[in-house]
Amino acid sequence: MEQRTPSFQTLNIPMNVNALNAYKKAFNYAMDNNSKLLIIREDIHFPKEMSDEMAQDLIKPFNRKLREKWKNDGYKPVYIAAREVSSKGRIHYHEVWFLNGQKTWKTFERHKESEQVLQRVIGPEYDAKGLIDHCDNGHRNGIMINCNNPDPTDLEEAQLQVSYLAKTSQKKDVKGKTYFTSIIPKKN
Repeated sequence: MEQRTPSFQTLNIPMNVNALNAYKKAFNYAMDNNSKLLIIREDIHFPKEMSDEMAQDLIKPFNRKLREKWKNDGYKPVYIAAREVSSKGRIHYHEVWFLNGQKTWKTFERHKESEQVLQRVIGPEYDAKGLIDHCDNGHRNGIMINCNNPDPTDLEEAQLQVSYLAKTSQKKDVKGKTYFTSIIPKKN
């Protein structure tokens, strides 16, 4: 991204600068390692009967299993995430996934797979239906970027969606780690 545009587009709200820099690094890495990049956004919720502590314990296995599945499918997944507290006081997670656009372009199918993985993680005593929000209310989800010649409008929209996760609002009551990314290999 930084190599292709003069500046990283952000929302005009307070941002966690360290998180934003980590997210830019993940986005750049995904663009550098794909000729086409599918960017999808989803919010992960957990059953109301589940404590926030249980949700915090389950998000890491959820991301690991989903990443493994998509890696095995050839999607070269990279993700960024942020934990927030809703207005109702419940923990939920915002996530953006960067996937190989040569191998996948069906956003709805990826959301279904996320729900299936979440169902396995939370167990049969809970129902995962409706716990993966597709984040398509009011903006486009499933942005496809040609990494060799990105459309500036698509790139800006993707950058704004990425920067949204670095906002500081709704994070003050979060205990523990708030911002996450996939492990990005260091450049040689």
